[in-house]
Amino acid sequence: MEKYDLIVIGAGNSGLMTACRASKLGLKVLVVERHNLPGGAATSFVRGRFEFDASLHEIPDFGEGEARGELGHLFDELGIDVEMVPIKDAFRYVIEKDGVRTLDITFPHGRDKVMELIAKECPQDVEAMENFLDVYSEMLKGLEYVASSMGRVDPEVLVREHPNFMRIMSVSAGELFRELGMSEKCQQILAAYWPYQGTDIETVDASRYLMMLYGYFVNGAYAPKMRSHALSVAIMRKAEEYGCRFLFDTEVTKVLTRNGAICGVELDNGTTIETTAIASSAYPEVVYSKLLDDRSLVPEFELKKANAREYGFRAFSVYLGLDAPPEEIGIEDYTIFLSTTGDSRVICDESKTRNGKEYALDICCLNIAVPDCSPKGTTQMVLTIAYTGDAWADVNEENYMKIKREVADEMIDNLEHVMGYKIREHIEEIEIASPVTFARYMASPQGSIYGYCSLKWDGMSTRMLVAGMEQTIPGLFFVGGHGTSLSGYYPTYTSGNRTAFQIMGYVRGGGRR
Repeated sequence: MEKYDLIVIGAGNSGLMTACRASKLGLKVLVVERHNLPGGAATSFVRGRFEFDASLHEIPDFGEGEARGELGHLFDELGIDVEMVPIKDAFRYVIEKDGVRTLDITFPHGRDKVMELIAKECPQDVEAMENFLDVYSEMLKGLEYVASSMGRVDPEVLVREHPNFMRIMSVSAGELFRELGMSEKCQQILAAYWPYQGTDIETVDASRYLMMLYGYFVNGAYAPKMRSHALSVAIMRKAEEYGCRFLFDTEVTKVLTRNGAICGVELDNGTTIETTAIASSAYPEVVYSKLLDDRSLVPEFELKKANAREYGFRAFSVYLGLDAPPEEIGIEDYTIFLSTTGDSRVICDESKTRNGKEYALDICCLNIAVPDCSPKGTTQMVLTIAYTGDAWADVNEENYMKIKREVADEMIDNLEHVMGYKIREHIEEIEIASPVTFARYMASPQGSIYGYCSLKWDGMSTRMLVAGMEQTIPGLFFVGGHGTSLSGYYPTYTSGNRTAFQIMGYVRGGGRR
């Protein structure tokens, strides 16, 4: 019987990075993926003349030279080489309702440019914004201490040496904005990114939101020239160089235990493979309820935690291939956020169902960053809205296609009405992905692509603080958007890397037999 040090369930971002790092550390690693290619949502698909990215818009913290960020250094250290293209601006944010536009602002990258814009648009918020960006370094020091403690955090050290880190842990992004004295306009501008976290700024934990904003505003954003599939393949190839084995078109149907610890997996073809540890991209509740051979091993606290958490946003995306270039249509921006209101809580609440009148629409046109991403004289763009509840639970086979087309139709209507783009007359290809699509492809509950919501009581800092303290089944580790660092490409890559070191310690320590 085959035996591995680590079996990774799922070749998504975190699974790939965990496998790559663990293999580099010398562990014998197997990745089992039910699809025929790596990446999960980090992939692309072709329709006609167009290749669309399934999920990626941008990644922060790559950079070049002195601006090289943590993620860039991580890829360098592992030897992962992918051509990344810088994105000029962070976003354009337009708030308009009933024909009345109350905000239209283009937010830049780079700290100096950010401060210039704030001085122009919100002069009373210059000091507050400086303080906001400075708080990042204090939070980072706290996170570095937590990471270095290896699960043995001393609360007295945190209180004494990292007091602001402790304060940030327990507040929402909105509360932090107000504590710093930001005006309502400034808060609304900074709230533009709320869909990237799947919950409003009054709910999302300040540490995760601060890290995301700082990454984009100061370190800039990048897109892979050859779509996110190039990222996934590059990580896979490097993992293979380090000795990792990949098994595609194969599904794990059972997680096996012996003497209270992980001991192997059973595959859909009936094969059993032994292992010391498992890194699961599948959600904890999926593993506990569907895959685990002995559910009595799951600690009660783990079940309560899984039940208490809320799923992050469920995406609805419309992929458009247009038969005219961006300049002919009037598109000048890479990312546009369109909203009917600057109050993220209102939109978040309305997005729990399909009947909400307020909306937040995210538009991404890759051609602005990568002009040759589609054939000459064409444009490709992706429109996305977020559902913050199980808004598709009532949809059945009979009405699914009708409802899906109605939602897509409304999104295109809103874009044309607010921005004045002529979209319909130029549509050559269109593909629509609902939460049902993502649920089917990613096997994620309700089609959630962002793991669990980053809540005040369950945010990034809190999860990192207790990582290693909340014991699950020995040998079982979770990676992905539902993990310690929450959702997004950057967090899942870096958390997958960190988890590999934890697994290394477990395996080299003999595991538990």
